[in-house]
Amino acid sequence: MRDSQDVIGITGNPGTGKKTVGSLIAKLLDWDFLDLNQIAIEKDAIIGEDEHGFIADLNLLRKYARKAMKGKKVVVAGHLLPSIFSKREIRFVAILRCSPFELERRFKSRNYSVEKIKNNVASEILGVCAYEALKRFGKDKVAEFDTTGRDAKDVAEEIIKVMKGEYPKRVGFVDWLSLFEKAEELGRFFE
Repeated sequence: MRDSQDVIGITGNPGTGKKTVGSLIAKLLDWDFLDLNQIAIEKDAIIGEDEHGFIADLNLLRKYARKAMKGKKVVVAGHLLPSIFSKREIRFVAILRCSPFELERRFKSRNYSVEKIKNNVASEILGVCAYEALKRFGKDKVAEFDTTGRDAKDVAEEIIKVMKGEYPKRVGFVDWLSLFEKAEELGRFFE
């Protein structure tokens, strides 16, 4: 078992800034950075694809991620974080959140299909990644961060301050449903 003090996790839905913010945190702390998606691709741990993207072989991904981290202080980013690591293996987890409207713009610029945009935005509105991280790692190791319209370096610095106890951990303050005045507005993501 590795020392949980040596692993910081960054999770969230696609488009929330996991790779950008995670790599900045690693740089600021002088730690290594690992992207779970990149490991899955490089190590051929992909077994298929669905409307959300690729499907990873979680056992293979877990094996390769742990091997890549051995003996290092690491910031690990990926929406699969709760499926790969246990609570005792992680020191702190930052859940990145982003406005559904901003995510929709980002996904369109990435040429995501209409279905993929709907699925990913709906997942963010419902807080699926936040729920999975809280369920796996517990409230004592997790905090949410709204990245909407924010500079990635500012977010990275805030995460480090929260992790060090200089700022309080906050969970559950993100409520995207309140952005929608009418159910019809929300319906476009849940049709």
